[in-house]
Amino acid sequence: MIISIVISLSINKVVSLTIRQKWSIITGLMILFLMGYSAFLFLQYQSMEKYLEFITGIVFLGGALFVFLVMGLIQNTLILMNNTAHSLENKVIEHELISEKLRQSRANLESIFNNAIPLCITNKDFEIIQANSAYYDVFDHSAQLTYRSKCFESRPSDDCHSDSCPLARILQGEIEVVTDMIKHDIKGQEKTFIVTARPFLNAQKEIIGIVESFQDITERKRAEDAKEELIKGLQNAFEEVNLLSGLLPICASCKKIRDDKGYWNKIESYISSHSRATFSHSICPSCAQKLYPDLYNEIINNN
Repeated sequence: MIISIVISLSINKVVSLTIRQKWSIITGLMILFLMGYSAFLFLQYQSMEKYLEFITGIVFLGGALFVFLVMGLIQNTLILMNNTAHSLENKVIEHELISEKLRQSRANLESIFNNAIPLCITNKDFEIIQANSAYYDVFDHSAQLTYRSKCFESRPSDDCHSDSCPLARILQGEIEVVTDMIKHDIKGQEKTFIVTARPFLNAQKEIIGIVESFQDITERKRAEDAKEELIKGLQNAFEEVNLLSGLLPICASCKKIRDDKGYWNKIESYISSHSRATFSHSICPSCAQKLYPDLYNEIINNN
């Protein structure tokens, strides 16, 4: 009994406030049992039988109270355990729902990330921490097997290690970077990309890198360059055609042409200066007969 009282006193120090009062009463009843049992033994030893019934009644009354309190304590404990079990069950269900939402969110993010456009996440140390399959299909496959390869090794360009680097621009405070860049693909061929970069944030909303997308516009760029060359060529041709257009004042006698400054030029000089045409002088049959009749007749007779 003494050992039980000592254990009960130690338990009383750690139990919750809701049951500490009842536990203190139980401990007091245990002390009362010990005292009543000791008194019972003492009276029996002294042959004082007239007090035995009184002491025995008090002990049994204390025992009844002890049982009552223990049963109440057990009831409260069971209720507490039941409430705890329900609370844990609800938390488990809530945790499962949250886990399912997280799995669905992760699946959605992976579906968005693994699309046809190359995407890459680069940290502030220029290390690729994640990229999708489309990225490695365009750039170096070996980088996929390398732990955190450098971005300038995976997709080198003239913008690397310069102020034009998207990562450098984001770290300097830009919210979004959209620019055209020429990079080498997995085959070493130059390709033109529209690179879009945005900050990559951690849970504390701190910038820890950038997210980049690479839209291949090589064919479109070639078509635009070819279109520009064609337009430039057509403009040059149109300008050359327009050199000799309009009304030309020409002398009715000597056939000289007056230019915009009022000077009269030989027709061949005017045409040469206003076009790509050049002249090689010769003589027509009519002029030959008029200017050189003897020579003309001799040629005709010989033919």
